[in-house]
Amino acid sequence: MARIALFIYSLIGALNLLSAIIEQPLLRTLTKPLLMPMLMLYVFSQTHILNRNKLIFILVFAWLGDLFLLIPGNSPLYFQLGLGSFLIMQIAYIRLFSSQSSAGRFNVGQWFSLPIIPVLIYVVGFLAFLLPLIPTALYIPVGLYALALGSMLYSAFLRKMDSSYYFIFIGAIFFVISDSLLALVKFYYSFSGNSIYVMFTYILAQLLLILGLCKLRSKN
Repeated sequence: MARIALFIYSLIGALNLLSAIIEQPLLRTLTKPLLMPMLMLYVFSQTHILNRNKLIFILVFAWLGDLFLLIPGNSPLYFQLGLGSFLIMQIAYIRLFSSQSSAGRFNVGQWFSLPIIPVLIYVVGFLAFLLPLIPTALYIPVGLYALALGSMLYSAFLRKMDSSYYFIFIGAIFFVISDSLLALVKFYYSFSGNSIYVMFTYILAQLLLILGLCKLRSKN
């Protein structure tokens, strides 16, 4: 079942990317909502993993975010709902990664250390560039999401070194790339083939994060 779920996820992901290449929005609309359910099926098939319910919670809000951002039109409501869903997802990732740090929990000394400086520079620099381009009503939600995204990356960096470490850390990097591209496309400059790069990095990010977290098995 696990291999079947991953195969279908990969197939759906490929079709979603194809929809951008051949410019078929209907195919995109049909495939995108099916991505996270396939990862949920994969998680359900792993009978001895830690934190199964937490992973399903994360994927449910990722799925909701996908749905809200898929709704056509320029209504800021659906964008905010999508952003809110992804914010909850990011916070859940942060809590989970923090529990897997070498300290075993959120540790102030770990967080406020030199490696956080590049993350802060990126988040603050990106927000300084982006905020003048977006509606005032989105300042707070976008700012909160950017901080959560940076925190998710840093909490992945702080995890203890184990067999899942590079899956999760690289997945977090791809997530930052995907969301950064999405923000640039939405508020700054829409370039040819942008949805291909946004979705490829997003599909890969979620896959690596879930594969990594499913490597952590219960001792019971």
